[in-house]
Amino acid sequence: MRTVQWIREEHYDSVMNEVVLPYLDPRRQTGYFERVKGAKIYYEHYHADHPKGVIVISHGFTESIRKYYESIYYMLQAGYSVWGVDHRGHGNSFRHNENPYVVHILRFEDYVLDLKCLTETRVKPASGELPLYLYCHSMGGCIGAWLIEAEPTLFRKAVLSSPMLGLTFGKIPTPIVYVGAMIKSMNGRIKEPLQPINAFPDPDFENSCDSSECRYYFYNRMRARNRELQVTSASMGWGMEAVKACRRVTSRAQTGRIQIPVLLFQAGNDTVVDNAAQNLFCSRVKSCELQKVPGIKHEIYMADSEVLIPYWNKIFDFLD
Repeated sequence: MRTVQWIREEHYDSVMNEVVLPYLDPRRQTGYFERVKGAKIYYEHYHADHPKGVIVISHGFTESIRKYYESIYYMLQAGYSVWGVDHRGHGNSFRHNENPYVVHILRFEDYVLDLKCLTETRVKPASGELPLYLYCHSMGGCIGAWLIEAEPTLFRKAVLSSPMLGLTFGKIPTPIVYVGAMIKSMNGRIKEPLQPINAFPDPDFENSCDSSECRYYFYNRMRARNRELQVTSASMGWGMEAVKACRRVTSRAQTGRIQIPVLLFQAGNDTVVDNAAQNLFCSRVKSCELQKVPGIKHEIYMADSEVLIPYWNKIFDFLD
């Protein structure tokens, strides 16, 4: 019988600090691995008391595994051990540029190969016969989609939450953004940000991707205290690679390779990723359940408990 202690909005900060973090601390193991020499990737591992499965988390753009402490708390209580990385360019992991506020990559595939390396060299040896599951958000969803296409038997099931399968740039069409970034890259400006950024911005809940104010400010304060969590913008190179990756993972050739069941959550008020691309992806995957969450912004897992409780119950029912 699954028993999860849900965190309500009342006294959210005190519950996180006095209950959740002390619960996670003794269960956490941290480390680094190097798929490529000199490029250290940070990971965290949490061991459930009596695990029935293992969840690997692939976080979103400008995020860190530390943003998922509430989510990990629920996963552990539901009986799942948890692993997650800080993707390169994020958190405590290796970076390709010097600007602490800008994410730059050489190839999007490096994200995929890093996550595959973690799963094959750390997660599987430590998990024995336990089934492995994948939980992804946004950029992490594009990484996860690529991985389950390339390695169809690595995971038992996958959850894609607001996955980045197509990008939106406001009123500017994606092809125009791509061409503009490509021109600047040809002029040696590939590491420059798509939008100028020289400092960690002031908090702005109204224009954020979150629907829960207390959750937004809790993590924002954590970012303000930790320089390594302050990545905010994408480089020209990241933008180009992300557009190409979205095209790849939604193609018929690649989606046809997915053999496992997929649960895809779609945020009704998403202004960051393209919901039409999610619909296309789901229609091309053999077993993909599309779960729409109306009225919610991009980060569904950062919504209020009235949304989070059915969201996580749906995920755990799917995995169980």
